[in-house]
Amino acid sequence: MRRVAGGIAVLIGLLLAAPAAPALSAEPGELDGFEYVALGDSYSAGFGLIPFSATSPFAATPPTDANGCYQADANYPHLVASALGLAVDDQTCSGAVAANVGYPGGTTLPTPPTPTPSLLPALSATSQVQQTMTGQTALQLQTAALSASTDVVTFAIGGNDLGFADIAEACIRLTNTGSSTDYATGLQFLAGIQVNNCREVFDGSDPTYADFDLVTRLQQYVVPRIEAVLDEIATRAPNAQVFVVGYPRIATGDPAKANACFTSPLPPATNAVPFSGADILFIHEIEGLLDDALEAGASAHGFHFVSSAESTGSHALCETDPWISGLTVAYPSGGVCPTDYQPLGQDGNVYVCVELGALHPNASGVANLASLVAPAVDAAFGTSLSVGSVAPEGRLTVSGVGFRPGEQVEVVLHSTPATLGTFTAGASGAFSAAVTIPADAAAGAHTVVSTGLASGRAFSAALTVELAATGSDPLAPLLLGLCLVTTGFLFVSARRRRPSAPAR
Repeated sequence: MRRVAGGIAVLIGLLLAAPAAPALSAEPGELDGFEYVALGDSYSAGFGLIPFSATSPFAATPPTDANGCYQADANYPHLVASALGLAVDDQTCSGAVAANVGYPGGTTLPTPPTPTPSLLPALSATSQVQQTMTGQTALQLQTAALSASTDVVTFAIGGNDLGFADIAEACIRLTNTGSSTDYATGLQFLAGIQVNNCREVFDGSDPTYADFDLVTRLQQYVVPRIEAVLDEIATRAPNAQVFVVGYPRIATGDPAKANACFTSPLPPATNAVPFSGADILFIHEIEGLLDDALEAGASAHGFHFVSSAESTGSHALCETDPWISGLTVAYPSGGVCPTDYQPLGQDGNVYVCVELGALHPNASGVANLASLVAPAVDAAFGTSLSVGSVAPEGRLTVSGVGFRPGEQVEVVLHSTPATLGTFTAGASGAFSAAVTIPADAAAGAHTVVSTGLASGRAFSAALTVELAATGSDPLAPLLLGLCLVTTGFLFVSARRRRPSAPAR
């Protein structure tokens, strides 16, 4: 997220509407070449992982320098694309806010108050091309990469709009003694505010700091921006399956672990967690509310929501095996920072160096995101059958998802092609219809293929056609004969046991 490596913040920042049917997923290779556009901020870009690309989503200036997006070659969009054979256009960029992704034309959104001191970032009322962390200008809004031919979209935004990096900056502390004069160092440095925990400023409990209330900021200013971006995605990519990806858990929700977690950020520090227990729990609460907002927005637009909260809750900061990087801080040597560290200082002087990726998913965290997103994408496309085997002239239900809304879908039995019917996909790109197997279908293994006539998307499912019955059933006369023989035997036996009549 924005400014995580800047200033004191870095020093011390499923199917929806699918018919009832067996589980669906595309067969291997069926998604090859599908157009995939990834949108989002540093949590999608893989900030902190190396190597990062100097050419995606746009070329650096000069070409040998980073473009400031710090987009990793092994971020989750790239991992998902590789796993499923998708052709990825990765627009994710560290520091992005919703305005950089893009709103519908003519949209003007409410802007939050700008109190002094300004502890939270200003938000643009309209779409705005991004200025990157290294001062370069993006070539376009992220949503400009979308079109009617886009097949898959992943999206996550809102952390920078809410101000996560700025909150982290304010909450950092050098000590955590628990005394009444042990203040949140960041707030004291930035604004001269002396409070024991920064949540006292951001949780809305003190009217003095009403303009910093994060719940109000989320509800009144961030949520409308998330919804506006989702509107724009729906307009620009009307034929895509869209996946809103929830943020991973950054901080633990366990009070005992939170209260025992503090480590100093003073160099040399490795994966330091320089926050009080109260502030760690507050960060956990706020990110949960943002996740809820993303899920609600996805649902309202008919998009898929991929939650990472459950899988990352036991791998947040302060847990035994965190998938989130803490702050790793070093002193410069001769005014120069080690490779992959961000120099921090003032007036041209470098005071400390912070490793890229602070408070972001590490390689394990990114791999986890890919392991959640890839199956969700795979399951959004495919064809399934209500039964696995059927006799000639038998009926079964064919279901499919991942087609263009409203397009005609032709269902064909292979290998000798026999059209079973043509059906219309619904608004979500799904269909379900009963079909009849031809009377002359050969016994054995077959494949049912559903093909979108407008999109060309084709998905298959295996079907066994059973051996057809021919002539009379030989078992019936056999059973009848056995029945007659048995009856005759019993009749003869009964006659033999009958007593003879007395002689007259």
